[in-house]
Amino acid sequence: MKKLSLASLLLIGALSGKAQTYQAVASKNKTYLETVKGLSYTYKNGMVTIKNNGKYDLGTVSIIASSKTDSTLFGIALFEEGLKKGQTDRASVYFTASNGRESREIPLAVIDQKSLVFSFDKAVRAGH
Repeated sequence: MKKLSLASLLLIGALSGKAQTYQAVASKNKTYLETVKGLSYTYKNGMVTIKNNGKYDLGTVSIIASSKTDSTLFGIALFEEGLKKGQTDRASVYFTASNGRESREIPLAVIDQKSLVFSFDKAVRAGH
Protein backbone atom coordinates (compact mmCIF):
# COMPACT_ATOMS: atom_id res chain seq x y z
CA MET A 1 0.00 0.00 0.00
CA LYS A 2 2.86 2.39 0.80
CA LYS A 3 4.41 1.70 -2.60
CA LEU A 4 1.14 2.52 -4.34
CA SER A 5 0.83 5.78 -2.42
CA LEU A 6 4.43 6.74 -3.20
CA ALA A 7 3.95 5.90 -6.88
CA SER A 8 0.79 8.04 -6.98
CA LEU A 9 2.58 11.01 -5.40
CA LEU A 10 5.47 10.72 -7.84
CA LEU A 11 3.07 10.57 -10.79
CA ILE A 12 1.16 13.64 -9.59
CA GLY A 13 4.44 15.50 -9.08
CA ALA A 14 5.62 14.61 -12.58
CA LEU A 15 2.35 15.70 -14.15
CA SER A 16 2.16 18.97 -12.24
CA GLY A 17 5.71 19.78 -13.33
CA LYS A 18 4.47 19.93 -16.92
CA ALA A 19 1.53 22.23 -16.24
CA GLN A 20 1.40 26.01 -16.34
CA THR A 21 3.32 28.00 -13.76
CA TYR A 22 1.78 30.72 -11.60
CA GLN A 23 4.35 33.22 -10.37
CA ALA A 24 3.99 34.71 -6.93
CA VAL A 25 3.64 38.48 -6.60
CA ALA A 26 7.12 40.00 -6.46
CA SER A 27 6.12 43.58 -5.62
CA LYS A 28 7.15 45.10 -2.28
CA ASN A 29 4.45 47.81 -2.46
CA LYS A 30 2.21 47.30 0.60
CA THR A 31 -0.88 48.85 -1.02
CA TYR A 32 -0.52 46.62 -4.08
CA LEU A 33 0.06 43.53 -1.92
CA GLU A 34 -3.09 44.27 0.09
CA THR A 35 -5.02 44.82 -3.16
CA VAL A 36 -4.10 41.42 -4.64
CA LYS A 37 -4.36 39.57 -1.32
CA GLY A 38 -7.28 37.16 -1.67
CA LEU A 39 -7.26 37.20 -5.48
CA SER A 40 -6.83 33.83 -7.13
CA TYR A 41 -6.92 32.77 -10.75
CA THR A 42 -6.61 29.68 -12.90
CA TYR A 43 -5.96 29.13 -16.58
CA LYS A 44 -7.48 26.51 -18.83
CA ASN A 45 -7.69 26.34 -22.63
CA GLY A 46 -7.28 30.04 -23.35
CA MET A 47 -9.46 31.29 -20.48
CA VAL A 48 -8.47 32.82 -17.14
CA THR A 49 -10.96 32.51 -14.29
CA ILE A 50 -10.40 34.96 -11.45
CA LYS A 51 -12.01 35.02 -7.99
CA ASN A 52 -11.95 38.05 -5.70
CA ASN A 53 -11.87 36.84 -2.09
CA GLY A 54 -10.04 40.00 -1.05
CA LYS A 55 -11.14 43.01 1.00
CA TYR A 56 -11.67 45.41 -1.91
CA ASP A 57 -13.79 45.87 -5.00
CA LEU A 58 -11.43 46.07 -7.96
CA GLY A 59 -11.50 48.40 -10.94
CA THR A 60 -9.06 46.84 -13.40
CA VAL A 61 -7.10 43.61 -13.21
CA SER A 62 -4.76 42.22 -15.85
CA ILE A 63 -2.94 38.92 -15.85
CA ILE A 64 -0.07 38.32 -18.24
CA ALA A 65 1.43 35.16 -19.69
CA SER A 66 4.84 34.39 -21.09
CA SER A 67 6.37 31.16 -22.28
CA LYS A 68 9.31 29.12 -21.00
CA THR A 69 9.97 27.91 -24.56
CA ASP A 70 9.13 30.95 -26.75
CA SER A 71 10.58 34.28 -25.64
CA THR A 72 8.55 36.18 -28.27
CA LEU A 73 5.17 35.05 -26.89
CA PHE A 74 3.08 37.39 -24.76
CA GLY A 75 -0.46 36.89 -23.49
CA ILE A 76 -2.83 39.09 -21.53
CA ALA A 77 -6.24 38.64 -19.91
CA LEU A 78 -7.98 41.91 -19.08
CA PHE A 79 -10.71 42.38 -16.52
CA GLU A 80 -11.61 46.03 -17.21
CA GLU A 81 -15.20 45.97 -15.98
CA GLY A 82 -14.11 45.55 -12.38
CA LEU A 83 -14.50 42.73 -9.91
CA LYS A 84 -16.56 43.11 -6.74
CA LYS A 85 -15.67 41.33 -3.49
CA GLY A 86 -16.74 37.69 -3.73
CA GLN A 87 -17.20 37.84 -7.51
CA THR A 88 -15.79 35.37 -10.04
CA ASP A 89 -15.19 36.31 -13.68
CA ARG A 90 -13.64 34.84 -16.82
CA ALA A 91 -11.69 36.39 -19.69
CA SER A 92 -9.98 35.09 -22.80
CA VAL A 93 -6.22 35.37 -23.04
CA TYR A 94 -5.10 37.34 -26.09
CA PHE A 95 -1.76 35.95 -27.33
CA THR A 96 0.72 37.78 -29.56
CA ALA A 97 4.29 37.21 -30.71
CA SER A 98 6.76 39.90 -31.66
CA ASN A 99 9.91 39.81 -33.75
CA GLY A 100 11.00 43.24 -32.50
CA ARG A 101 9.39 45.27 -35.30
CA GLU A 102 5.83 44.00 -35.46
CA SER A 103 3.56 41.75 -33.44
CA ARG A 104 0.94 39.34 -34.65
CA GLU A 105 -1.90 37.48 -32.96
CA ILE A 106 -1.18 33.83 -32.24
CA PRO A 107 -3.98 31.24 -32.28
CA LEU A 108 -4.34 29.07 -29.19
CA ALA A 109 -3.89 25.88 -31.22
CA VAL A 110 -0.19 26.62 -31.90
CA ILE A 111 0.75 27.59 -28.33
CA ASP A 112 2.51 25.15 -26.00
CA GLN A 113 0.11 25.78 -23.11
CA LYS A 114 2.10 23.63 -20.69
CA SER A 115 5.05 26.04 -20.90
CA LEU A 116 3.04 29.16 -19.99
CA VAL A 117 3.99 31.28 -16.98
CA PHE A 118 1.25 33.51 -15.51
CA SER A 119 1.53 36.49 -13.19
CA PHE A 120 -0.43 39.55 -12.09
CA ASP A 121 0.36 42.60 -14.20
CA LYS A 122 -2.03 45.11 -12.69
CA ALA A 123 -4.67 45.27 -9.97
CA VAL A 124 -6.36 48.55 -9.10
CA ARG A 125 -8.95 49.17 -6.42
CA ALA A 126 -12.31 50.49 -7.59
CA GLY A 127 -12.98 54.15 -6.91
CA HIS A 128 -15.94 55.02 -4.74
